[in-house]
Order: sequence, then C-alpha cells, then structure tokens
Amino acid sequence: MLFLVTNRRITDGAYADEEKPHKKFEYQYAYSSSEDRFTKVGKKGFEVALFSQLDKLQQSGINTPKVGIYLHGFNNNYQQSIDEIVDLEQSLTAQSGYSPVIIGFSWPSTGKAAYYLSDREEARDSVGAFTRFLLDINALTVKNQQDCFSTVFCIAHSMGNYLLRKGMEYLSDSLGAPKGRKLFDETIMIAPDIASKDIEIDGKASYIADFSRRVHVYYSKHDRALKASSAIRFGANRLGRHGANNYGNIQNNVVIVDAKKYANTEAIKGVMDRDGKQVSVHSAHRYQKSIVADIIQVMSSIDREQIHGREAFLQDGELMKNHFRLI
Repeated sequence: MLFLVTNRRITDGAYADEEKPHKKFEYQYAYSSSEDRFTKVGKKGFEVALFSQLDKLQQSGINTPKVGIYLHGFNNNYQQSIDEIVDLEQSLTAQSGYSPVIIGFSWPSTGKAAYYLSDREEARDSVGAFTRFLLDINALTVKNQQDCFSTVFCIAHSMGNYLLRKGMEYLSDSLGAPKGRKLFDETIMIAPDIASKDIEIDGKASYIADFSRRVHVYYSKHDRALKASSAIRFGANRLGRHGANNYGNIQNNVVIVDAKKYANTEAIKGVMDRDGKQVSVHSAHRYQKSIVADIIQVMSSIDREQIHGREAFLQDGELMKNHFRLI
C-alpha cells in the first residue's frame, strides 16, 4: 500500500517545485491506481489508514509487516516521485510475495536534469519539513510501540541521501543520541549522492548510522549520473560510485555493497519503467532483479554474511565484514 508526504507548494492547482512555507508538509493517502493519484489528505486519516493496512497484513499471515520511507533523488517532479514508489512497490512485491507499506517523501525537485544545483538547494531547504515528519513518525511509533508489530526501513536514492543525511543531523539536535530502539531497523542508501568520506566515523553521514540498526550502501562505478555529480562537486568521490574511501573507518553497523555487476548498461538493457522508458543505471535498484533480491533480504534483517547472491571482499587474506559484492 502506498502513502505520500510532500512539502511541495501548490501552484496553479498543481504540486510545484517549490517548498511550502514555514516547514509545512501534507499527508496523502488512499492511492487510486486507476486515477494514478492520492485521493485523500490529512494526518489523522493517514494514520488510521496506515494502521488499518498493517492489521490487514498481519491477519493475512504476515507476522511482521514492513513499513518503509522512500526518499527520491534529484530530477523528479511530483508525478515522477509517485512513479518511483509505484515501480518500487511492484518490484518488491514480485519477489517478496506481498506488498510492503511504502511512504514516499516528495520534496520539490524540479524534474529537470539541468537543475542539479537548484535541486540540492531545494533538498537543503526541505530538511525542516522532513525532520518534522520524522518527529511525527517517531512519536507515532513511541505511542504505539506496545502494539506495533511492524519493522521500519528507509530507502534513499541519489540526492535523497543528502536530505536523509541532513535530516538525521537535525533529528539528533531534537532527540539526542538514540538509546535502545532505533528509528529505522534497516536503512538502504542507493547510489547515494554524498561524499564517500561522509560515511566514515565522525563523517557528516554518521548520524544515519546512529539512528539505524543497520545501514546498507549500494554503489556502482558505472553510474554516470554520479560521475557528473562528482565533477560538479569539484571531483570529490561520490559514495554511490566509489564506495567508502576507508573501510577501516566506518561504523560497525554499516555495510557497503558493490552492485556494479547488475548496475550497468548491459544488465539493465531493455528494462522499462512504468512510462515505457529505458531504465538508467542510476535507477537500476528499483528494477534489476538481483539488486532487488539483495534489498529484500536486507529488509528482512538477514545477517550480512548470510544474504544469498553476494560475497565478501578479501583484505589481507581475511573476509571483510563491511564490504561485499553482488555475484
């Protein structure tokens, strides 16, 4: 089941590429596949629909339903942010056997590749709304933790990881270092458009690991979109293209996965999105079956060494515990 939260401002009757004022955002639910839109808005209705769906999943035999937050990357307008969660839901359902609950967060990206820098500014300006949304989710979880039987994951793609990074930093200012229960059981960073050094201990992305039971990062050297991003960012290695700079200096709950065997032009050739367009390497995670299969196992919290379809890199003759490749 799909839900959406957006801080996009409505302009001329449509959700635009500017944020709402005063860090405001809107809850959307009751997605209609025939109309391809969310038909209802409001926080209370959103919460009722969410818990109703979780009850239905448990009654159908899914003991621990999964609830996920999805953050899209740059170059996505409002409709494209819906397209992404629809395609992701279909890919996950096809291999897992049931549909997870996905809450998309649609921040005001322009939907135009030429506006990379303005998108980054919009992502930064959306941090306040995103953090308030996370505080809502945290409060909802705490309120219902005795009856809550679901697990929570977060998937961030591309520049969405920059929004995630900043959001976790601001969240730390509000909540402090988390004790006991984590905000996310699994955090999945896909083709992250942040610096490789950010994932290191005391790096700018360290807050992501603090608020997650476990973090998985997927990267591919064939990602041309991040090659262009690296040039814009003055040549700094991008985490989603190079992986970590120093695998001896990342937190114990962070796992880096080399996905280049399947995130490349040949492996994704002929795979189309819901609009019939060729899928890019940068977006391969939503469609390439081997990558999706690994992500599903991560969402199920299978031990990193026990996940099928991957192998650990060797370092000084020893198997690494934080660096794997898809095989």
